[in-house]
Amino acid sequence: MTGAEAAYRVHVLPVGPLQENCSVVEHAGSRRAAVIDPGDEGEAILEFLSERGLTLSAILVTHGHFDHVGAVGLLKTRTGAKIFAHAGDVELMKMASKAGATYGITVASVPPPDGLVGDGDTIPFGDGAFKVLHTPGHSPGSVTYLLDGWAFVGDLVFAGSIGRTDLPGGSMPTLMRSIREKIFTLDDGVELVPGHGPDTTVGHEKRSNPFFEGDRKR
Repeated sequence: MTGAEAAYRVHVLPVGPLQENCSVVEHAGSRRAAVIDPGDEGEAILEFLSERGLTLSAILVTHGHFDHVGAVGLLKTRTGAKIFAHAGDVELMKMASKAGATYGITVASVPPPDGLVGDGDTIPFGDGAFKVLHTPGHSPGSVTYLLDGWAFVGDLVFAGSIGRTDLPGGSMPTLMRSIREKIFTLDDGVELVPGHGPDTTVGHEKRSNPFFEGDRKR
C-alpha cells in the first residue's frame, strides 16, 4: 500500500499463532520506520526492516493484549526505538506473559512505554505525524493511530465485525461509541488496518458492517 505522493508505505505482517497484523510504516524520505503492534516473531520483523534498509524509530501499541505486544521487548532491546501506549493499558502490557500462558503461548515480558499517549496527541514521524484517538471498548486504553489516510485501529473494528468486549476492561457500549464517534466520523476513504484480518475502509464499514445495521435504518 502506498500513501499520498508515496511519502509513506504500509506493510502488514501477520505474526504469531493468532495471526495478529503487525504494521510496518516506512517513511520513504528518511528510511525510518514505525512498527505498530509487534505481537510476535520479532526476529522476522527485524529481518524485514533490515531487508528494506529501514531504521526503527517508534513502536506504537494500539492496546496491551499479549498478541499485540509479544515482540515489543525484543524490538526495543535491539533498536532502542521508543514505545508509545495509552496509560489505560499499561497494566495489560505488564500482564502479557501471564495472559499468553493461559493460551499456551510463550510471551516475553514487555517493557513499560517510553511515552504515554492520549486523545488528540501527535507522534512526529517523517514529514507528518501520527494522530492519536482514544478508542476504548476492546480494552480501556485502546487507541487508534491516524496517518496519511490510514487508521490503525487495533481490535476495535474489523472488516465486517467488531472487537471482543468480553475480556477484562471491555465494554460493548463503549466500543460501539468509539467506532461511531471516532472512526465513522472520518472520511469514507480512510483505510482501516485492523489487528486481524483484511483491511477495509470507513465507508465500507458504515455501509455494510452488520453490527451497525440499526444505524442505517434510522
